[in-house]
Amino acid sequence: MCPKLSRRQALASSIRQAGFGMPVAIFILVIMALLAAAIVQTSSRNNLSAAQEILSTRAFYAAESGASWGMSQLLFNAGGSASKAFSDTRCTGTVNAQTLNFSAPGLVGCSAALVCTIETVGTIGYYQVTSAGVCGAGQVQARRVIQVGGKNGL
Repeated sequence: MCPKLSRRQALASSIRQAGFGMPVAIFILVIMALLAAAIVQTSSRNNLSAAQEILSTRAFYAAESGASWGMSQLLFNAGGSASKAFSDTRCTGTVNAQTLNFSAPGLVGCSAALVCTIETVGTIGYYQVTSAGVCGAGQVQARRVIQVGGKNGL
């Protein structure tokens, strides 16, 4: 059995324990605040990462659309297939240094910068279209580059 404490001993014991709860409460609050800050920071990074992933996909499709447009300008005439002379003129004039700004849903705010180069071997022209798709601005921006090639002539 426990010996019964006198009133004076009980009072002295409770006075010694009086300040113990406050430091524990402050410690728990500080730990919880640090955990909350870490969760907020992780959530913010995840949101930025998701936005970057979406912009990256959009930039890829903008570059792909630009490359497709460039090759169609080179290799197809209103009446069908284009001649080598037509393709040469289009490469140096219409396609080279062209910037396409998209307004279609999904690509709004994206652009594709095109560069066209020609290499002629005999009567055959080899064309390379480089398309750099860019979406977003500032810190949240993505850029993707696609190169496609084609040939024309006999």
